[in-house]
Amino acid sequence: MKGMCLNWKVIAGLAVVGLATWAVAPGFAVAALPLLILAACPLSMLLMMRGMQGGQCASRPQQASSPARLGLTRDEQLTELRTQLTDIQEQQDAIAHEIARLEASGDAGRSGPTVDKPADARA
Repeated sequence: MKGMCLNWKVIAGLAVVGLATWAVAPGFAVAALPLLILAACPLSMLLMMRGMQGGQCASRPQQASSPARLGLTRDEQLTELRTQLTDIQEQQDAIAHEIARLEASGDAGRSGPTVDKPADARA
């Protein structure tokens, strides 16, 4: 069982199906048991893939708002894109300042890989 990732919802659902099969047709339950065990892995994988897909959609707010841009004029789109560019540049500047601060406060005698500031970083 080491290395197996089974979703508890799938196991519970298959257990209910197995119990219902045993209650309705006890002779068929013995024949259905290997099929239920075999179905656990693919069903768990499908649920896990669906769960991961949901997380990706939530992490991209920029792309979710792009259909709303369809109703904007060209000038409004340009203004919105320039605003986004300014925000991203401010984030880049903040990251560059944080890197510089950490490098300045770090161990001077410690050698290791350093992160160079971008050439276009604004002070």
